[in-house]
Order: sequence, then C-alpha cells, then structure tokens
Amino acid sequence: MAWAGWGETISTKMADAGYRVAVTYSPSNETVNQWTTEMKSRGYEFRAYPCNVAEFESCKACVEGVTKDLGPVDILVNNAELRAT
Repeated sequence: MAWAGWGETISTKMADAGYRVAVTYSPSNETVNQWTTEMKSRGYEFRAYPCNVAEFESCKACVEGVTKDLGPVDILVNNAELRAT
C-alpha cells in the first residue's frame, strides 16, 4: 500500500511508543489480512478485530474480544468513519 491512512499512522506510532495495539476493521473489509501481513513484514504485530461502529452489539463484542485477548484497554483512539450509503 502506497498510502497510509490515519488509522495505520496512529497504530504504528502507538506501537513504536511501546504499546500493544489492537485495531478494528469493518466486517465488510476484504483487505484486512493483506494489511496485517504487510504490517507484520514491517515489524508490527497488530491484532485486528471486526467491528461495525454503527451497531452497539458489534462494538460490545469487539471490546469483549480485545479485553479477553489483551487485557484492559489503557488508551482508546476513536478513528472511525461512517459513510453515507
């Protein structure tokens, strides 16, 4: 990927500062595996969780998954974009 978005930039900066980073992605995102593979090749071990930010239950399940896998969240960065359909 030639262009890094805000989410990628925030994630890499947080990881560079020593934080374990969990990222979310839209359940319809078909490139998440490509992105996580690319990030791994650059030295970043991100855990990616599907989350539809427009649906409360999806957000709740995401938080539960992150907490179960990684423990309590110390910092939360909201970087979601809702698009009109």
